[in-house]
Amino acid sequence: MYSKETLESYATFSNILKILKRDPRFNEYCSQTRVPAGTSLPLNKERDVCYLLESGFVKYNFSGEDGLCNYYIVYPGKFITLPIVEEYVPNTGELLFLNQSVYWTIDFEFLRKMLFNEDPRNYIMLQFSVETRYKLYVLATMRNITAEERVMFTLIRLANFGMHVSANRVDLPSFVTYNIVAELAGTSKSFATLTLKNLRDKGILDSSKRPWVIEDMSFLQDTLNISDIPSF
Repeated sequence: MYSKETLESYATFSNILKILKRDPRFNEYCSQTRVPAGTSLPLNKERDVCYLLESGFVKYNFSGEDGLCNYYIVYPGKFITLPIVEEYVPNTGELLFLNQSVYWTIDFEFLRKMLFNEDPRNYIMLQFSVETRYKLYVLATMRNITAEERVMFTLIRLANFGMHVSANRVDLPSFVTYNIVAELAGTSKSFATLTLKNLRDKGILDSSKRPWVIEDMSFLQDTLNISDIPSF
């Protein structure tokens, strides 16, 4: 069994680039791109590259054979996509960059060769698999709670990317909007807006200006009573 700290400390953004740069052909197989907020990048099932996020936030939309749409947020330092098993790649996908971002495009065969030589214990792949497991846990949780609870659950997830100004108060990221909350919660914008208004009326949320502020984080956590909410 591996420790959480071991995997996380090895699979950092800086260490991944350090490993890749050990090959003199790094610039041949890896390229850096800066994109403005709102940039969309479509994905199909045929993938020979993967994407590593250096800065910014990305909403990854994807669907499988059941046709249902799924969403999650990728934050800096993490792989946006890393197609480990060919048969298990989502049918379609889209990357939406929520603010100005920088990401790396990495040839997958080059990455696989470098990890085979430099990461024989597969720490980086294992860490990505662990993160994917938690993302699936989030999606499974979302499908088993009410629409109102999904909106509150989404706020808690988004709080992980914000600034915790005190134990109970969180400034949410500047990209948070009614549309973003509705999409992540799997509800209509009108329903999400009404639910958020109820939270405002109770003094739980302040969305009068950006960034939005969760004024009472413990209320959301206690109301949902969902343990082990991951940070992605």
